[in-house]
Amino acid sequence: MKFANLYIKTKAALAADSAAKKQVNRKAMGAMFAVALLAFAMTPELAIAAPWDSAAQKVLDIFTGGLTRTLAIIAVIACGIAAMAGKLSWDWAIKIVLGIVLIFGSAAIVDYVISASAA
Repeated sequence: MKFANLYIKTKAALAADSAAKKQVNRKAMGAMFAVALLAFAMTPELAIAAPWDSAAQKVLDIFTGGLTRTLAIIAVIACGIAAMAGKLSWDWAIKIVLGIVLIFGSAAIVDYVISASAA
């Protein structure tokens, strides 16, 4: 009986110790990640934005390029056909037009907001 109780207590203590170690390991990993991120941000050679600028420009070109323009034209044509058939939902038409304005006018909108905040 004493050995069984000792075994159960030992097993419970080991499980609690293992859980505590896992929690400490999670905290240590979080701290190490924060230090690594801080070191990355503080190192000017690694924090240069040039590669990110070209990637962002490629994404912008995708969203405002020829395919997107063609899809916008097709959406407007579909609105016109639905209007001629009497099946146009004005809710969808407004959403389509607003989406087109926001996609293709986004650069002008951002430039306006930047110039307004700088003044």
